[in-house]
Amino acid sequence: MRRLAAFALLTLLSAATALGYVVKLKDGSLLFARIKYEVKGTKAIITLENGTVTQIDLDKVDVPGTEEYNKKYSGNVIAIDTPEQKAPGTAPGAPTPAMRLQDLVKQKLRGSAVGSAPSGGGTSEAGSWQPVDSLVLAAFSKVFDGASIPQWRVSSYRGQTRLVATANSEEAVFNILSAAARALRDLSDRGKDTTIEILLTTATNEPAGSFEMTPDQARQLVNGTIAVGDYFVKNVIL
Repeated sequence: MRRLAAFALLTLLSAATALGYVVKLKDGSLLFARIKYEVKGTKAIITLENGTVTQIDLDKVDVPGTEEYNKKYSGNVIAIDTPEQKAPGTAPGAPTPAMRLQDLVKQKLRGSAVGSAPSGGGTSEAGSWQPVDSLVLAAFSKVFDGASIPQWRVSSYRGQTRLVATANSEEAVFNILSAAARALRDLSDRGKDTTIEILLTTATNEPAGSFEMTPDQARQLVNGTIAVGDYFVKNVIL
């Protein structure tokens, strides 16, 4: 089962093979583009990875954040290795490249593959599910609907707030994490610090990783103290 979960996660991350450039907005969301955006007057002209050309106000673009993101994660798409394959070594004398996102995920998968029972599935007990706090539901509805994230659900299980969402690409994963961070930040601003469990699945209901996001982590994501890619690598649970 864990091998299946690992494969699903790696498949999900490899879906962005056409990814050439990422535009980071000041609200923390990401736009995945084919090439760097063009500036025309007060507008940023963006060619999305599906070929659609769109434009947004330039003052909505986090220019330093966009440059830093693309420096850190450029070229992070790699082919999925079979278990029998070995990654080619670095040529002697060549500079050591920055570790790519999926390389780091593979490393985490190898480190977590032993000695852990698969999560999920658990037993359904009477009284374990509780109504979701209306303030929490309102915060997530506002952010997720505004970010046009279609398939998500917030529930409360044994006192733990849980977000379940569908993600079929790296872009979707990062947007869900960014949106969750904004919702938690909004709740903190209202005096309601909340830690949530995030469960991601593919459209075919295969597990694609889970997270436990704290209010402090949410603030760091929203403020740009930690990049969403870094958060993913350091905190993904399988």
